[in-house]
Amino acid sequence: MNYYLFIPFVIIIIFFLPIKMEARVSFNVLDFSGAFGVFFYKIKLTHQQFWIKGKKIITKKDNEIETKEMDFQSEEVIFLETFMSQIKDKTRLRELSVFYNIGVKDAFLSAILAGLVNFAVTILFTNIKNKKPTATLSLNDTVSYNRELCQFAVKAILSISLFDVAYSLLSAIVISKKKHSKLDKEQKQTSVQPAKQPKQAKQATK
Repeated sequence: MNYYLFIPFVIIIIFFLPIKMEARVSFNVLDFSGAFGVFFYKIKLTHQQFWIKGKKIITKKDNEIETKEMDFQSEEVIFLETFMSQIKDKTRLRELSVFYNIGVKDAFLSAILAGLVNFAVTILFTNIKNKKPTATLSLNDTVSYNRELCQFAVKAILSISLFDVAYSLLSAIVISKKKHSKLDKEQKQTSVQPAKQPKQAKQATK
């Protein structure tokens, strides 16, 4: 029996079998800093810290600091938005956990604020549960009554097949390039069009 025939079969199974990914995001609202990480079956694929300074994002990964200017019409941002829109319907949400630690140095106001946050997260979970009924949702809240804190963290466990990732990636590349080229044409057209003279200036030249 030729066992090499099993190789394409195993490759097809791996390509279409859903794999489990874990994403972790934390953010400190007071100093606009946070961290982001992606894990594949507890194996760290990427992890980096970031700081938002005005219109710039400073990232740190493996002791390498990089500064990027935020441009919401850049090709990278358009590609990321397109890729997320392509992959969201193909991804199965298995677990979503929200953590926060909040405080305003006043016990009463801190409790009121925590209640509002819990109410907002409950509405969010209700909407998610309607779209992803099999997902496990959890909220872990901490109130610091005598400290000024505002920290949030999210942990999500997702499953998706490599085929869906590859298909969404190729679709996002094609669609984002079309969107970016369209924006470039619109910007060039607006820059080429001559400025209209005011009516008063036209009357003065007659």
